[in-house]
Amino acid sequence: MLRSILVIITIPLVVIHFAILYFWVFDWRKLVTQVGLISWIGSIILGVLVYFAYRKFIKNQKFTVVSRKVLFSSTLMTIVLGVLALVIEAITSSMP
Repeated sequence: MLRSILVIITIPLVVIHFAILYFWVFDWRKLVTQVGLISWIGSIILGVLVYFAYRKFIKNQKFTVVSRKVLFSSTLMTIVLGVLALVIEAITSSMP
């Protein structure tokens, strides 16, 4: 039961992470709106929580191992994009 709930949460979450990547590359203005920032931060928090749920409750099933790795990779990518966005913002705001 828990496995199916985690899978149901994981698939849309990975899609949201890749949508954030798409908007970060092609239309970053949509990510700096209130809705964009809420979805960005919320997807990171939910990704971390679901990843730890996978680690704690479900172990050594081939599908869940792959699903856990995909979720970890996409969450890590979203965190890196957030850090890069903050660095870019800091650099551009310090320019005269």
